[in-house]
Amino acid sequence: MKRLFTFGCSYTSYSWPTWADLISVHFDFSKNWGLSGIGNRAIAERVAEANIRYKFTEEDTVIVQWSSHLRHDFFHMHSLPERISHWKTSGSVFNYINEKLYGKKWIETFFFEPAYFMHTLNHITLTQGLLKSTGCKWYMTSIGDIRNMGTDLRTNSGIGEHTDLVRPYELGIDKVAWTKIPELEVYDKPIWQDHAAHWLAPMELVAKQTPELTYDFVDTVLKNKRFLDTHPSVSQHLIWVKQELTDKLQLSDETVANCEELAEAIQHVHAKFNFNKQSFELMLAKRTNFPVSANKLNWPFPMEGF
Repeated sequence: MKRLFTFGCSYTSYSWPTWADLISVHFDFSKNWGLSGIGNRAIAERVAEANIRYKFTEEDTVIVQWSSHLRHDFFHMHSLPERISHWKTSGSVFNYINEKLYGKKWIETFFFEPAYFMHTLNHITLTQGLLKSTGCKWYMTSIGDIRNMGTDLRTNSGIGEHTDLVRPYELGIDKVAWTKIPELEVYDKPIWQDHAAHWLAPMELVAKQTPELTYDFVDTVLKNKRFLDTHPSVSQHLIWVKQELTDKLQLSDETVANCEELAEAIQHVHAKFNFNKQSFELMLAKRTNFPVSANKLNWPFPMEGF
């Protein structure tokens, strides 16, 4: 039986089908372990947990999408504002949602960016070792190139996924991390160069190249204003799938055609409900106007794991 396991943040599991959901129809069994706002520690731990639960084999495909080094993951069964029980996943410690939780004292006491970046690199290399040990087919991707430390992401006010006042990537400095923290460049060869065949292009590249496909909505706070949801749209996810996974996973023409039909249908739903993001999400959750070919689509997934 062909099994698929996918991991990541909101670029993997979100309010509309993502790349992980689109390719799920190609497999006999699939589990989307993505969680919105999750960081790299929790992503790595959830890969380990899924392996314990399902025992990855050479018949399985595992794809891990890494997020930002500025996220702080912790697990607790109590609920907090903006956070349900289980993994507390609300993105960067510097975003507007986390302002009250991670105050100045917490930042001064616990946050040191080189260390947080080192933690991400360690989580990646440990996960690579785990996946290699199982014999499964595995690939990795990320939002932007992790080595640019968030400076190559699209600007989105309040998200806080980079700490630079001047964005070095926009000044032509690539692999920003090795300029900012040169002592960590020793990770580049074992993580990226030695595993080049297992890395897929960052997902932000497609989103930047196709801005016209990004979903926009009327802002319910700032009346008569519109905002862009910078998560990749279904059409952008599909472009990425075609570029990065069609050959590697040997996706059939029928699978790709069905995904194209779904992306077009959701584009029409967006055109009808872009006055309110919540209304758009509700219509999608009801699978309103989804084509018959989407019946095999296993979306939305229930939350997996602890």
